[in-house]
Amino acid sequence: MEISSLRWSTNLLQRENSRNSKIEKHPQQDARHGQFTFQVPETEESSVNFSAITPRDLRAIALENYQAGKIDQETYITLSEELPTHAVDAQGQLIDLSQVTDETGFNFHDYYRNQLEIAMSLGDTSRADVLRSVMTFLEI
Repeated sequence: MEISSLRWSTNLLQRENSRNSKIEKHPQQDARHGQFTFQVPETEESSVNFSAITPRDLRAIALENYQAGKIDQETYITLSEELPTHAVDAQGQLIDLSQVTDETGFNFHDYYRNQLEIAMSLGDTSRADVLRSVMTFLEI
């Protein structure tokens, strides 16, 4: 049985996140010291369209926000979960999600809003609290 430390897994996540980072860094040589420095281009905060985003992109955005401390662990876990093959909407209709892949755009805003309405109608306050946090994140 192999035991890994938490420090190892955190470093692995950080390396994976940096590998997937989409920020371009341009090396420029510092003439005084002969060293390279990196300048990160400043970008405006652009709102993400969560009504047409792929599951892979949602997980990446959730990971960035979790690591930055902008969302809590329960919210991150919920946003990172795989979609079920079938779900029920707030009106009780069955929705087929089996065709949604990591590359397929999906309306996560409506999906989580429906899940919140269902949790509230069932009286599941703990799940509703997590889904409220998810909705707050999606509406930023």
